[in-house]
Amino acid sequence: MNVTELARQLKTTKEELLEKLPVLGFDIGLRAIKIDNIVAERIRQAWSKEQRRQKIREKMDKQEIAKSKQGAESTAIKDIIIPEKIAVTNLAVKLGTEVTHLIGYLMKNGIMAALNEQIDFDTASIVAEDYGFKAVKGAEEDHQKQNVLDIHEMKKTRAKDTLAQSRPPVVVVMGHVDHGKTTLLDAIRKTNVVASESGGITQHIGAYQVEEKGRVITFLDTPGHEAFKAMRERGGQVADIAILIVAADDGLKPQTLESINVIQKENLPFVVAINKVDKPGADIDRVKKELAEINLNPEDWGGKTICVPISAKKGEKIDELLDMVLLVADMEKFTADPLKPAHGVIIESHIDKGEGPVATVLVNVGTLRVGDEIAIGETYGKIKSLKDWTGTEVKEAPPSMPVKILGLKSTPKVGDILKVEAINREKRKKNPKNYHLVDIEQNHALSKYEQKEDNANVISKNRINIIVKADMLGSLEALIASIKKLENNHVSIGIIKQGLGNITESDLILAKDSSAIIYGFNINLSQEALRLSYERTVEIKISKIIYELLDDLTAKVKSFIKTEIVEVKQGDLLVLKVFKDSKKESIIGCRAKAAPVAGNSKFRLLRGGEPIDEGQIVEIQRNKQAVEKAEEGAECGIKVTNARGFKEGDILSCFIEEEREV
Repeated sequence: MNVTELARQLKTTKEELLEKLPVLGFDIGLRAIKIDNIVAERIRQAWSKEQRRQKIREKMDKQEIAKSKQGAESTAIKDIIIPEKIAVTNLAVKLGTEVTHLIGYLMKNGIMAALNEQIDFDTASIVAEDYGFKAVKGAEEDHQKQNVLDIHEMKKTRAKDTLAQSRPPVVVVMGHVDHGKTTLLDAIRKTNVVASESGGITQHIGAYQVEEKGRVITFLDTPGHEAFKAMRERGGQVADIAILIVAADDGLKPQTLESINVIQKENLPFVVAINKVDKPGADIDRVKKELAEINLNPEDWGGKTICVPISAKKGEKIDELLDMVLLVADMEKFTADPLKPAHGVIIESHIDKGEGPVATVLVNVGTLRVGDEIAIGETYGKIKSLKDWTGTEVKEAPPSMPVKILGLKSTPKVGDILKVEAINREKRKKNPKNYHLVDIEQNHALSKYEQKEDNANVISKNRINIIVKADMLGSLEALIASIKKLENNHVSIGIIKQGLGNITESDLILAKDSSAIIYGFNINLSQEALRLSYERTVEIKISKIIYELLDDLTAKVKSFIKTEIVEVKQGDLLVLKVFKDSKKESIIGCRAKAAPVAGNSKFRLLRGGEPIDEGQIVEIQRNKQAVEKAEEGAECGIKVTNARGFKEGDILSCFIEEEREV
């Protein structure tokens, strides 16, 4: 029998039928076209049974809600804390009802959600109200704040340990995008990497160790793009020392200042690496001046800020930079007790196709060993394997060492605290599914299941539906946070699914049904998805650079917004002398009238009030120095293009073009 005909007989769609068949025990594949008639008859029977079960669930659900309402009426309305996203299972616990009843209630209201799937806060709050509760947002934030407090407490306790021994410093490199952070880390690894690392560091570990003059230094990798703000803050919380990288030809930029705020907030000692000193236009003194303007006076200017000019591209003065890091470490005297039960911080987590849930932990105190029983938030596990930054298996990890841990039942949150402790076996028996709930609880898509919305509601005129996949949790967090910032009053962005790992066949099916665009960061298409992509017209964008994806989505958002070009009036320029007059480039002496004139202004050449030509100011100079604008009444020289035929006494009526929403 044809699958489409069977779906019609069962009064459903082919896609829904293929999706639900594995749940009913029939795994015929998502691409099946025909099935055996005997199998078709069995499917009809199973489908009919499931429909009956659903009706029963609905009746039970009505009874459960009635009971809850009666109880709620006899007492004051109780507040329950619900995060931005919550698993159906967890919501049922908070509401004090059976998960089957809650699923039935959701189905009755058009929300198809399994026990492991998430619903957003708005939906959960409506459900809570029907059950006699008032939903309050904020549990997720509280959990994250507690993690930060725990990290700070670990640092304080570690410093007071009487049996503490010297440990490697943990260094985070921070700075603006394109200022050379990655190049610097590559340069350090090429000449100083510990032991026998071959090739580039695996991106999933997020940390590695180098050796300088026989001493080990741990480096954390935090991306410089604005989208990775949360990851930079995490790095600042767990690090001992920061290297602030600033390009000598660019100076202090927004992410540089943000990095400085994190450094000061965490009270981190730091060294400034002034990079790209070999480039034309490099100005070390300019960087130092900008640092001094925010009260970070360089040492050679009488201050306390250590500045090291380097060329990461050429590998120049890298050793000098590391020497300064070790000097700071000697002054600060970083220690930890390796004999204590291990504590650490999760700095990265992801799902590996072969290894399952994997997390990178930076050991804070104690020594982590294979076989240790660990707790990470609500997650429990026993370490089956430890791997260092080279992928080599190790038996133990001392303080300040980053290691990949295997043996977890689910993916922990980045920033969670790892503790070595005996697992309460009664607790494990009582709630064996706790291992899996951690994946669902957080406001991120992790292992298998991702947020979905009712397809009937996701397509609208000014709505862009997207599916977001990434290789790591930190990357997914950053991408989702940046995407949310792109929404405005004209356009909404519906993230109908988000998760870790390669783009799958089911992703393409959902994208096709929902008219969604798939965005993938540092991942690929699975073989099945690649084959299906030739058959289905689905737009897929994959990149290893996060802002390429954001730029693409930004362009799509802008396409919904009607704009117009508006001229913003500047001052006028009176032509005093013409030094050069040509269409390609003219040089004119002028005096600013009426108001200041910006250096990027356009102008209309007026003579006797009549327009003669139109052009663009390229540069304004005073006393042979380029300036950003000509102040009212000031005489200046200007370089212009796209206009000619200037005469003394002409007026250049200046303006700036701005794109504004209609």
